[in-house]
Amino acid sequence: MYGQGEILGKLVPMHRFPYITEYVNDVFADEKKRLDFILLRPLLLVSYFFIRTISFPIKFVLHRNPYGFEFYLIDLFMSLGMKYLARYDAAELMLRHVQIEPLLYRYILIQEGQPHPKDERKLNGIFGDFGVEDLRTVTKNNLTVGHDLLSYELIDRFNKQSFLKNLAYIRSQKPEDHEALSKQALEENRKHSWQILGATNIVLLIVTTITIFGDLKTTINALNSFGSDSVLLWCLKQIYAGDVEVQIDLDFFMQEVSNRGHYNSSAFFSNPSQYLYYHIVFDEVAYELLRHRPARVACN
Repeated sequence: MYGQGEILGKLVPMHRFPYITEYVNDVFADEKKRLDFILLRPLLLVSYFFIRTISFPIKFVLHRNPYGFEFYLIDLFMSLGMKYLARYDAAELMLRHVQIEPLLYRYILIQEGQPHPKDERKLNGIFGDFGVEDLRTVTKNNLTVGHDLLSYELIDRFNKQSFLKNLAYIRSQKPEDHEALSKQALEENRKHSWQILGATNIVLLIVTTITIFGDLKTTINALNSFGSDSVLLWCLKQIYAGDVEVQIDLDFFMQEVSNRGHYNSSAFFSNPSQYLYYHIVFDEVAYELLRHRPARVACN
C-alpha cells in the first residue's frame, strides 16, 4: 500500500494527456511548476473578467468601430511581451501556432490539379506569407487581428462538396512543413527576454490587450473566432474515418458549451483559457496527425 505522500509524489508530476502531442504535454507539464503559473495566472484571470465587464459597455457606446490605431497598439504590446516577458517555450508555441494554423487551412482547401491562389500579404490571409523574421514585422503587418480573421476566411472559402470530392486526394497529401517558414523573431526573445511568463499567461495578456485596445467589432471577432475549429474537426473526422484510434482522440476536441458549441455566441462570456487549451492545442494535434499519420480508408 502507498502512503498519501507516495501517492501524491507519483500522481502530481504526470499532468500528461494521451490525446495531445508530446510537445504540448512537455510545455504544459513544465509550466505548471513555474511561479508565474501558480501566483500570477489567478490574478490575471480575475483582472481580465473585471476589465471585460467595464470595457465592453464603453466600447458599445464610444468605440464600436476602429479609429485606426487599435491594430498597431495590440501588436505593439503583444510584441513587447514576446520580446521581454515570454519564456522561450511560450514564444515558440505562439509562433508555431501563427504558422501552423494557415497551413492546416490550406491543406483542407486543396483541390486536385489546382494550385493554391497566391496572396502577397504578409502575416495575413490563409495563403499569405507567414515567415516571421522579426517582431517589427509582427507590428507592421497587424498579425494578431489578421490571425483571428483566418477563421472567418476559412468559413467563407470552405465548400463541403468540394472537400468530399477531393477527399482521396487530400488524404494522399500533407500540410506544408512549418519549419520551412522563418522563425528568426525567436532570436529576439532568446537575447532580450527576462523569461518570466509561460504560455498560459502570455495568452491571457494577449486576450486582455485585445479587450482593452480593440474596438467592439474587432474584439468580438477576435474573441469569437472558433468556427474554423469546428470545420477542421469535421474534416479530420472525414479524413480519418477508418481509424478508430484517431477518432477516439478527436472526440476529446468536441465543441465546448462556450463559443465553439454555438454558431454565434457571446464573446462577453468566453473563457480566455480556451484559446490555449482548446484552440492552439487542437491545431497542434491536427498538424501532428496530418503530417505523420497516414489516413486509413474505412472498409465497407
